[in-house]
Amino acid sequence: MSYLGVGVSPGTVPVYHGTDLRAVDRKVTLAELILRSVVCVLALASVLLVVTDSQVQEIFTIAKKAKFTDMKSLVLLVVVNGMTAAYSLVQVLRCGLSVVRGSVLLSKPLAWIILSGDQVYIIFIYVCVFHLHACASCYMLHVMS
Repeated sequence: MSYLGVGVSPGTVPVYHGTDLRAVDRKVTLAELILRSVVCVLALASVLLVVTDSQVQEIFTIAKKAKFTDMKSLVLLVVVNGMTAAYSLVQVLRCGLSVVRGSVLLSKPLAWIILSGDQVYIIFIYVCVFHLHACASCYMLHVMS
């Protein structure tokens, strides 16, 4: 029995069963590639839909054309989704190279950079969602009163 308990369960049964770590890593990288590709496509679709959309409202014979640049929250949405698409594209390229080469991520600094980038990305998404929620709440208060 090891004093550190590394590789041995309390019942003295070995924890490591000899699975092929490269095959598991390849499957995980392929799943990551697919998910990041979906995120990239959806972020680009969101940017294109918001940027190309416009509405025309007629008020007393004056036509006012509304675009996404009229609201700061929609500009923020476009910027954050653009950053999301760019970051996801970089990660798709990294995952694609990893799948093609068959290499395993063995660099700790690179793993920390990827994790940090993902965390910053999540913070941007939360800021964008909270900002849009605040704008929608203010709008609903304005309409209701």
